[in-house]
Amino acid sequence: MPRNQSTAAQRARAAQRETGAKYTVALRQATAASISPFALRELLVECTTSPAWTGDHPEVDAEWAPRMFDSALLGGPVPHTSVLLLTGDLAARGLAAEMTMESRDDMRTVVVACGGRRFELLLSQDDWVAELCLVPGCRHLPVVAGLIPYCERRHLAECSEMELAKMAWAWGNDRRREFKSTPAAAHAGDQGDALIVAAVAQGAFSKVAAELVEGCYGDPDLIDEVYLNDAEATAIRHAIDNEHLLLKERARSAVARIRKLADGLCVCGATLYLAPEADVPARYCSAQCASSAAAS
Repeated sequence: MPRNQSTAAQRARAAQRETGAKYTVALRQATAASISPFALRELLVECTTSPAWTGDHPEVDAEWAPRMFDSALLGGPVPHTSVLLLTGDLAARGLAAEMTMESRDDMRTVVVACGGRRFELLLSQDDWVAELCLVPGCRHLPVVAGLIPYCERRHLAECSEMELAKMAWAWGNDRRREFKSTPAAAHAGDQGDALIVAAVAQGAFSKVAAELVEGCYGDPDLIDEVYLNDAEATAIRHAIDNEHLLLKERARSAVARIRKLADGLCVCGATLYLAPEADVPARYCSAQCASSAAAS
């Protein structure tokens, strides 16, 4: 056994010898039993003061294996560089920020959570730290880390109208800053489309589209006050109108796909026909039907 092997790893090896269980299963159980919150500072101290791990990496050849230290906080060996990158991502929260280890998959990955954010550290590379969807247990990437922190595949569509509207305005405002020098060129992009698809599923198209467009271009009622040049004001109005049309097209495509999967019928057996502007979830035939389904 390598001299720097973690306490959790030692317990896993002991359990393997005593019970014949697979090491990976035993390590997962031993690690889970020792999970408790810790400060980012504690992890950084481990990273900078602990001796290098001397074991053989089971996933990559020694030539390619990252330099690692044996972390008691993260249940086993972890690359130094990954922890330093994680510290940079969380710098705004300060070194006292409370963290937890959500899961560890033997020598493959570690998932940690801090301040409503989740990160995956790949244990076979020096510099792989990826922010994950905000939902615990999800291994997919968010649409936009920090602004649309849910995965497009599933969890974005499960957000409430209020959450979607908040994310829509935040994303639009970010786009507005990006296109500050050419404001009429701002647009919602693929990420905005993802918000619209989720809004269609929740029956929240009108609210989400309005927040997204206002975030991108500002309050439409204040255009003449913000843009004193007539040509600029006209360009912004044109951009707003065009963006609304594009979002409606995206919404109708999303509705059509949902209805195709449902064979064109609501759960009650009625035909699905409402436009996205009706603000009824696309898989229901009426607001009353949607309300009844939610209550049951």
